[in-house]
Amino acid sequence: MNKIEKNSKSGRTYGGESAAERLARQRQTFMDAGLELFGTVGYRATTVRMLCKEAGLIDRYFYKTFTDTEDLLAAVYTESLDQIQTQVLAAINTTNSEPITAKHIELGLEAFFSAFENSRVARVCWLEVLGVSPRIDTLYISRIQEFAELLLQLGKSMMPNWPLGEEETRITGIALVGAISQSAMQWLLDDYRSPRATLVSANGRLIRGLFNTPSH
Repeated sequence: MNKIEKNSKSGRTYGGESAAERLARQRQTFMDAGLELFGTVGYRATTVRMLCKEAGLIDRYFYKTFTDTEDLLAAVYTESLDQIQTQVLAAINTTNSEPITAKHIELGLEAFFSAFENSRVARVCWLEVLGVSPRIDTLYISRIQEFAELLLQLGKSMMPNWPLGEEETRITGIALVGAISQSAMQWLLDDYRSPRATLVSANGRLIRGLFNTPSH
């Protein structure tokens, strides 16, 4: 056992980096490697050996933070969607006017499709997670529901006298997210042939139509 390993196991600082910091750095390095490989060669074609080569680390470090490649996929997917959601909310909040208007919708969609232009993120979040396992399916469904709830919050802000019952509201939110997601996936499959502005405009029209909001 060499000096570095001893210090890692003891938790002492080595080279100005604590054991916790070192573990966090290694984990993020594998996260970056996962996004790169899952988003290019694909999840099913990626092995731990390939991830280690991409990360420049040995497999012992991989198994310190991840059980297997599926565990890494879940982490990469979660982090990527968290970042997209943060960007969308930040964009919406740049306009502080009340109530929520069509401008907020446009800003949110612009942020969403801008983030989606990262083809690695798009492939991981919209293609590679499909049909992997019951665990990933559950995670995927829960994130769809989160985005649906976000859209419905916007809708209810636009329409104080919300006309739909609880169950129809839930289904409406999921249907709306499905429509936006499908258009985004097709954009990816078409290699981003359409201008981003077209995606923003088309989906904005869909949301405004549902919420009975004028374009101006």
